[in-house]
Amino acid sequence: MNKRSKIAILGYGVEGKAVLDYLIKHGFNEITVCDKNVDLKAELPEGVSSTLGVDYLKGLEEFEIIFRSPGIKYLEPLVQSAKARGVEVTSATNFFIDQCPCPIIGVTGTKGKGTTSTLIYEMLKKSGRKEGLDLFLGGNIGQCPMEFLDSLDKDCLVILELSSFQLQDAEKSVKYAVLLNTTADHLDYHVDREEYMVAKEKLLTGQAKKSVAVINKDYEYSKYYKPLVKGELKWVSVKNVVADGAYVKSGEIFYAEGGKSEKVADVSEMALVGSHNLENIMPAVIIAKELGVSTDDCAAVIREFKNLPHRLQFVREVGGVTFYNDSYSTVPDTSMAAVDSFKVPTVLIAGGYDKGADYYEWAVKILTKESLHTVILMGATSDKMEKALLEAEEKLGEDRVYPTKILRRKALEDAVIDAYAESDQGGVVVMSPAAASFDMFKNYKERGNEFITHVRKLK
Repeated sequence: MNKRSKIAILGYGVEGKAVLDYLIKHGFNEITVCDKNVDLKAELPEGVSSTLGVDYLKGLEEFEIIFRSPGIKYLEPLVQSAKARGVEVTSATNFFIDQCPCPIIGVTGTKGKGTTSTLIYEMLKKSGRKEGLDLFLGGNIGQCPMEFLDSLDKDCLVILELSSFQLQDAEKSVKYAVLLNTTADHLDYHVDREEYMVAKEKLLTGQAKKSVAVINKDYEYSKYYKPLVKGELKWVSVKNVVADGAYVKSGEIFYAEGGKSEKVADVSEMALVGSHNLENIMPAVIIAKELGVSTDDCAAVIREFKNLPHRLQFVREVGGVTFYNDSYSTVPDTSMAAVDSFKVPTVLIAGGYDKGADYYEWAVKILTKESLHTVILMGATSDKMEKALLEAEEKLGEDRVYPTKILRRKALEDAVIDAYAESDQGGVVVMSPAAASFDMFKNYKERGNEFITHVRKLK
């Protein structure tokens, strides 16, 4: 790529804007922004061309380089057609990893990416690293790394939360790779579960020999990832002792290196809600220790760090009922983990946009969790979820432990009000949708914020 290259930027969201700003700053001037939104013309800097509207992906073969935003499918036929004709297809993530002068810590997985990335960030800060000076956090968590690329030198550290969309066409990878739980997700975007898993694998396959990979040993897929590791392999487990990595035993978190173990903290000390967060804490400890953070500093962050917004976030206690916002839960597995986090009487609010998920196992969890007495369904997946609950009820038969009431509501405000009414004995109300938000809301943040608003109105 040179200053005279003819460049297309597909999608003008957070990444698209960051790419455009970077390219203009560095003297590239043959740039075209391609986006569905026909009203973007006025937002574009002077001299930047545009192709807007329903046909925004037509004519891509006329460019030399395409920067694809995550929201545009890598396997989109028009993108692949351009690639087949010799057009270079890249992304902000690809470009950043190629140009970055310092070590990068990459974190991916179906859920927990943001929490793990931020835990690593906080542990490194606790050790003396300075945010915005020699420590940077970006990627899928919010800030496009192109925004701080010019601020980096060899002594910095970068933490990137990476989605499957960002990894799908990755060529190079990071020095430190963390692969969290990887289950089926985004099946409305990926061809199938296998193609989704392959996208995640790019974090390993692109690594060099002098690298570190952290994998959760408790998941079956770990046996497929292990042969892909080119450098050091560190394991995470809540079930077994490991010689290199981190594990949980008898209510304590341990860090292990070369077969020698060191206690980090008691599980009871963690400020994060939900035992599933151990799967996020342990990889953070491993990376922090690899980078010289003391055990005491790791333990301090474990005791202080609370759930991120929209991730089992405490909202308020009113009338003896505690409300939690888990809007970021867009797959059945994370909703199941949310339900498992509470032993007190619980009402679950669930449902949303259908990404093609299977809800049978989720339904079994709902019906057999003794403390969960009511589930309120809303959104496009309501029919599918209720059908799964009824099918699970029929198959479980006498094995069903607790009678679960199923309600349907069209509006989130009504769901919140009725969840409160159902909680007359106190306990917990958690919105953990197990589905995306796009049927009723712009994104999971908007859904979560609306939930918070309605909870705060309760008296």
